[in-house]
Amino acid sequence: MDAFQHKALELLTSEETQNAFRIAQEPDKTRDAYGRNIYGQSVLLARRLIEAGTRMVTISWAPDANATWDTHGQNFAKLKNPLLPQFDAAIGSLLDDLVDRGMLERTLVAVLGDFGRTPKVNGGAGRDHWNYCYTIMLLGGGMKAGYVHGASDKTGAFPARDPVTPAQIIATMYHVLGVAEETELRDSLARPHRLVPEGHLLTEILA
Repeated sequence: MDAFQHKALELLTSEETQNAFRIAQEPDKTRDAYGRNIYGQSVLLARRLIEAGTRMVTISWAPDANATWDTHGQNFAKLKNPLLPQFDAAIGSLLDDLVDRGMLERTLVAVLGDFGRTPKVNGGAGRDHWNYCYTIMLLGGGMKAGYVHGASDKTGAFPARDPVTPAQIIATMYHVLGVAEETELRDSLARPHRLVPEGHLLTEILA
């Protein structure tokens, strides 16, 4: 643990990392393209951190889940006004920048949540939790470009073709990061645990 803590402190205090956090260095045109909101600027910061050598960045698009994508009420108004325009601007600008910098092929961009939304709209014009069918997006990093895998039924309630499990997605993400799905980790009693239980590589989505 001492070695990991030392490495983490070294990373946080390095000049490269300190400079990456100075997003004011970006041209106003670039900052505007990502969106002048906490999410757009966070995605811009993510790009700068990757450029500085950070190997993984996670953006949580929900400081308060009920204020963002957990649309139990007014789902359509929330998507049309704050949510989708901010998302489109940030992700579109990120992908443009990664392509322009020649970084997309070696950078995996994963856009996902933990469940979908009910096919039926509730009384408050919202959609509730639904874990039977939802969509994720994986771009760059060895994934097929422009490929759509699987399909739902006509209401988006259940998979109708080529269903995929979370374990398959995780195994595939590990694969493109250079980690074999059958990798075993051992606990304090030396008992083996497979890194991705019940998961196997989804070769169809790989370039």
